[in-house]
Amino acid sequence: MKTKDVIYMIYNENEQSVTSMGIEFIDFIHCLTVEPNNILLLASGYTGEDFHHGLRLEFVRKENLNDLYKENVYAYGDFCWVDFDEMISLDDLAPHEKAELLYLGHYKQPLRSPFFEKLNNKFVYLAHDDGWFNKIFYKDKNQYMDVLGRLVSNKLKPYQQNVQPLGQDIVEQLALFAKDGILVDLYRMIKSRNSIEIQFNIIGKMMDFDDVYNNMERHKAKSNSEYWLVYKKGEWTLQLKAKRS
Repeated sequence: MKTKDVIYMIYNENEQSVTSMGIEFIDFIHCLTVEPNNILLLASGYTGEDFHHGLRLEFVRKENLNDLYKENVYAYGDFCWVDFDEMISLDDLAPHEKAELLYLGHYKQPLRSPFFEKLNNKFVYLAHDDGWFNKIFYKDKNQYMDVLGRLVSNKLKPYQQNVQPLGQDIVEQLALFAKDGILVDLYRMIKSRNSIEIQFNIIGKMMDFDDVYNNMERHKAKSNSEYWLVYKKGEWTLQLKAKRS
């Protein structure tokens, strides 16, 4: 079993953030309906074509983003970035804004707001060992809903092509559950000729991802309910089932 076969996420609506395990950078990018304009790298091992001397940070222009997407960002250890609209905005940042960006990349939490008016960033992506610990801030809640709706169907592409995204009603229910920490178990997916069934459980909010991963069955057993995402005849349904022994 690999971490990409498991998704654990905590949705903090007030903070506009999702903390997760099992969601990689490329998963996130493939789930977006609109690609970032440009990316400012706050922490990474990437060396590209552009370096901002005022910030002393690498950045990636929109036309070069595909090169970044091909990188093994897990190997960087820390991988943190914000998107931004215009190149000139990097030159216009005040000293305190630069300090906040550097703090964000180093401590993986905002000093004040994770969103910068001059950058007009839609996201803040903060990861250590990408796919193991990721925290993403979303300026627009609907963009998180879009990502959540496509995440499971995209994860299933190695097993079955052309799986539709989750419906809006199911996405909203999952987001509600994710406030208390949900564990989606793709490893034990049940696949038949006519359907796909994926178990998920509400296991509580935990920041020790080693514990979540290594003791997954125990956490699932302790949860009060067992839910299943069922894909059949081109549609998803969410079902509450009696816990299986």
